[in-house]
Amino acid sequence: MNNNNVPRCAGAAVSVFSLRTAGGFGAGQFSDLKPFAKWAKQAGLSLIQILPVNDTSAALTWRDSYPYSGISVFALHPLYLDLTPLMDVWTPSEKKRLKAQQTTLNALPDVDYEQTMALKWEYLRIAYGRDGGKTLKSKAFKDFYEPRRDWLVPYAAFCCLRGKFGTADFTQWGEYAEFSKEKITAVAGGQHPDFEEMGLHYYMQFLLHAQLKDAADYCRSLGVRLKGDIPIGISRHSCDAWTAPRLYNMDAQAGAPPDPFSATGQNWGFPTYNWERMAQDGYLWWRRRLQAMAEYFDAFRIDHILGFFRIWEIPLHSVQGLLGRFVPALPLSVGELGRRGAWFDADRLCKPYIRTHILKNLFGKDADKMTALFFEEYRSQCYGFKPKFNTQQKIEAYFDTLEKPDPALKDALFSLINDVTLVEDSRQAGHYHPRIAMHYTRSYQELDEPQKQALDAIYIDFFYHRHNDFWKQQALQKLPAICGATQMIACGEDLGMVPQCVPEVMRSLNLLGLVIQRMPADSGTEFALLQNAPCLSVCATGTHDMATLRQWWTDDRPAVQRFYNGVLGRGGEAPQQCEDWIAREILLQHLHSPSALAIFPIQDLLAIHSRLRRPDPAAERINVPANPHHYWRYRMHLNIEDLLAEQDFTLDLRQMIENSGR
Repeated sequence: MNNNNVPRCAGAAVSVFSLRTAGGFGAGQFSDLKPFAKWAKQAGLSLIQILPVNDTSAALTWRDSYPYSGISVFALHPLYLDLTPLMDVWTPSEKKRLKAQQTTLNALPDVDYEQTMALKWEYLRIAYGRDGGKTLKSKAFKDFYEPRRDWLVPYAAFCCLRGKFGTADFTQWGEYAEFSKEKITAVAGGQHPDFEEMGLHYYMQFLLHAQLKDAADYCRSLGVRLKGDIPIGISRHSCDAWTAPRLYNMDAQAGAPPDPFSATGQNWGFPTYNWERMAQDGYLWWRRRLQAMAEYFDAFRIDHILGFFRIWEIPLHSVQGLLGRFVPALPLSVGELGRRGAWFDADRLCKPYIRTHILKNLFGKDADKMTALFFEEYRSQCYGFKPKFNTQQKIEAYFDTLEKPDPALKDALFSLINDVTLVEDSRQAGHYHPRIAMHYTRSYQELDEPQKQALDAIYIDFFYHRHNDFWKQQALQKLPAICGATQMIACGEDLGMVPQCVPEVMRSLNLLGLVIQRMPADSGTEFALLQNAPCLSVCATGTHDMATLRQWWTDDRPAVQRFYNGVLGRGGEAPQQCEDWIAREILLQHLHSPSALAIFPIQDLLAIHSRLRRPDPAAERINVPANPHHYWRYRMHLNIEDLLAEQDFTLDLRQMIENSGR
């Protein structure tokens, strides 16, 4: 890790799939990083931050557009392959048809993930049939293959079996459900009938590596650093989970507690890590992962660094995140609850609190109908869910069968499932965690005052004091070994419900934290004071999980008014739109902050020029975390070639950056 001499510079954040060039195929490609880096250099930007670029092809639909659910932490995504260098392989008629499809896809305002992937795979298969054999025998391929065979062979086999069985869920692969190195080695030998399909994936990864390496080397030649992104999790149906299930807790799923992004928490669906097992070989999987990234990147962002302290673990039967708990943690025994003044009754505190008056208030005139359908009375005016509806997963499955499902009804049932005061620890029977945000539950609200007071004190201690030293030690066992695996600059995304020990640990390890003006770490303030940002930090106007400046300006008018008067120091009513001069002032505040790195989403950079910004602010958003099935398809509305031609804008931005001392 090389965080002792972090340069004070500015950068742009853009996902590779969002890049647009005149010669693209409907989504950005690794080769597009070269002209974007050329523009960044001219604009005085010294760093390009991108989203994860690993293969996510599990469902083989647009749902794979989610870049944080990789099927391999080593393999690169086929979406980012530029087909142009293969043009000589195709016939004139094939080229003509490809050009027509390319033109159609490239004219779209957003990424059509499925059509773009289908086009690239179609033409890659043709190229492999004519050029693959020669390429796989070349010295260049052998130099690529040998140091990567430990992950490349299982990955290629995984992709083949995914196609053979029609699913990435390896538990449905019969004799291959459990990974066998011997069986895979036999296929990889070159004589097996399935070798040709494996060879196709070798060929794809070889080309992707060459194109990303070429782009990274070009960026470095310009003095522009690439900053990669390490997702906190892996797909449940991934090559990593298939080959080494012992490294993960497959009986749970990771997510995040409620935060400004989602009131019901986030459920990412990833298995959680078996850190004890990972520690046995010195976190070798993590170190190899980072060393592979270092071929391309000079810096990296650790997604949800809080997960190295503790992770929010959610039961497999939950859809939302409210019934999760922190892992590892120090749960409460029944005896401790009693000693601290809280009486314990599992039926009352740990089961969904459903009473006659609650059902009437929730469902109104339909109360009797809903009660008969979903619930059963176990005591006078006390109800529980019928067995076929007693988890959120079962409720979701039921609604999926309906021709016209009612989302409001499903949300109401979910809220009742969540309505508990305590959550039992799944690994320590008889031990409990206060349910996150328990004060909003009816279960808590209808307790007597002495019980509320006792539980309040327990809740505050549990979430804000009890685990500080414990979680500090957890992080200090992992992060030094992992972040020290390379010389890349290490940055941590430390947003959300941040334990008190996190800033201390990050300072001790020289890890750069994240400062977001609209999402301060200090819960007592509405907006972060950028002038007080630590030097070892990254300040940013937003992240891919947030609305852009322009969308926020229209969506949250009360907060915008307070920001306009209090932070920008302007009198009167805030303009209805985030005008270009407003975006400029906000950028300048970030540029002049003490933070070593000031990184701006490309949308916020373009916002300072009224002619270059996208007409509709709502179309600029990349992700909506509250929607677990969001389609990641944002594209720049300008070609990079057009951006390079905007000399006045580029010079203006460069002068802003230079005047700030970056």
